[in-house]
Amino acid sequence: MEPSIMDTAGWTGPEDPENPVNWSPWRKWTIVATNSLATFMVSFGSSVFSGALPDVQRIFGVSNDVALLGIALYVLGFALGPMVWGPASELYGKTRPMFAGLFLFALFQIPCAAADSLGVILAFRFLGALAGSSVLAIVGGMFVDFLTGPAERGVSTALFSLATFCGPAAGPIAGNALARYVGWRWTSWVTLIGVAVFGTAAFLATPETSGPVILRRRAASMGLSDEKTGQARPTASVFVQKYLTKPPKMLVLEPILLIFTIYMSLVYGVIYLTFSMYPLAFVVERNFSQVDGSLPFISIFIGVVVACVALAVHSIYYLGPMAKQTKIHVPERRLPPMIAGSFILPAANTGIFWFAWTSNPSLPWLPQAFSGILIGCGSILVFMSGVVYLIEVYLIHANSALAINNLIRSVFAAAFPYAAGRLFAKLGLTVGGSVVGGICAVLIPFPYMLWRWGTRIRSWSREQRELVSRSGFIQNQLDSWGRGILWTSMRDSSLYQKLHG
Repeated sequence: MEPSIMDTAGWTGPEDPENPVNWSPWRKWTIVATNSLATFMVSFGSSVFSGALPDVQRIFGVSNDVALLGIALYVLGFALGPMVWGPASELYGKTRPMFAGLFLFALFQIPCAAADSLGVILAFRFLGALAGSSVLAIVGGMFVDFLTGPAERGVSTALFSLATFCGPAAGPIAGNALARYVGWRWTSWVTLIGVAVFGTAAFLATPETSGPVILRRRAASMGLSDEKTGQARPTASVFVQKYLTKPPKMLVLEPILLIFTIYMSLVYGVIYLTFSMYPLAFVVERNFSQVDGSLPFISIFIGVVVACVALAVHSIYYLGPMAKQTKIHVPERRLPPMIAGSFILPAANTGIFWFAWTSNPSLPWLPQAFSGILIGCGSILVFMSGVVYLIEVYLIHANSALAINNLIRSVFAAAFPYAAGRLFAKLGLTVGGSVVGGICAVLIPFPYMLWRWGTRIRSWSREQRELVSRSGFIQNQLDSWGRGILWTSMRDSSLYQKLHG
């Protein structure tokens, strides 16, 4: 048998400086910070356009529903883009496709800002999101390449969440101010400037992080072909299976993935519902100006920050010590923040109980605005805990699980504001909000059920049985509920070979 790349052009030892896990903490966290800021600008672009909606309706003579396509098509781009960028990152590494997408995203802001046709604006907002979704598809996996402990990964997840969801919260505030004081076209110009600055910083700070790609390049520099190293690039059939055929099968056959996809789709949809519901509540119902009506989004921003701090604290003071104490990491330990978020979410979301029941213009505006703190907090606790849980449950199949999860929740988020908007128009904020809140409330038990009986439920999974079989993991009945599947560090190269061999 030919020697593998690990034997010929592999790491020189456990302290190999080119191995991403051996980079200095300063370098690692600089990469996390700069790439999170670039991600912030892409997500910011999704909602900053909401500030331009009144001008777009007036200038182009279209209805609010048509103008909202500028947001809906952007979110649809988020749904489809990862189907391209995921395979590209496995073939070419993390940095090349990610920064190619980011460059195109910046470029596509120019026609959005300069166009005299609504069709051009809508087309390039969709294409921009399609390109910019490279950071959403790749950055999270990039952090996993060099951050190995559950506490480190938890903190990086919190920072990535902060960037991903503070962007949409900040967008309407900035968008309305820009539209009023310098013109609606500056919603795109500011996005271009921001992504140019932060994207350049990320580009300068970030080398390739994918271990297999680094080793392939090292082998190439030594004159070794893929065939000789035994590490040929993934074939097209592998990509088709991982991103096109396997994800739908997993959705049907994996109950955990199905439940989480439904729940996360609802949460993601509610986040984007705020972009139309806040103007309805504060501008239309309470007669605020466009700028003043966007200020309640600050409360959502605060809620996102609170949730991200909670996730970081949970990782540092619970997950890290528990992993050191027990020498294992059980995915269900990620769920307590999600359980808390599942109770917080229905209590306050837009059109959900608190917001809905304080929507009467005769009531003070402040309680309704404060509900946004729980909107942001509950949504992020549910959403990000769900993402990390899916990654840790499915491991080598995580790309397939997240591909279908991202596709469905993004399509749902693009369509949900239209459906819910008609619901509110027909029933009003109070009754319509109670309906949406009731749907969220029905889903409250699911995170608790998985926390309590997660390992038993995972034992029903064909993907889990395959993972256990291929890796040689030991599954113990540590208590009457069957918790305790043992997760070994992915830094173990022999385990890596078992999982991927």
